[in-house]
Amino acid sequence: MNAGTDDVSPSLTATGTTQATALPLFNGIAYIGTAAAGSGVWLFAGNPGTSQTVYNAGANAVKVYPATGVQINALGANNPMLLAPNTGCFFRNLTSTQAVGFLSA
Repeated sequence: MNAGTDDVSPSLTATGTTQATALPLFNGIAYIGTAAAGSGVWLFAGNPGTSQTVYNAGANAVKVYPATGVQINALGANNPMLLAPNTGCFFRNLTSTQAVGFLSA
């Protein structure tokens, strides 16, 4: 797959409870259809300027982990961002260690 493009995943199930056990995402747009409490997904590593969108249609919040060594906003390296049910977030890699997440309303 060509990560960072507008390819849309099929409905995915968030897994694991840590960065190492979270479901790795490969599509430019990831649709999370099922999310158990405490489960997560893991963004792909990308060059500065690449992006990925995650939409959580599950019943529980999803932990969205950055690529290894990256931080989302000011959360600290490898720490997840919680994505509420029925919410999307657009993630953009600013540098090799910093990503920014823009939440939907």
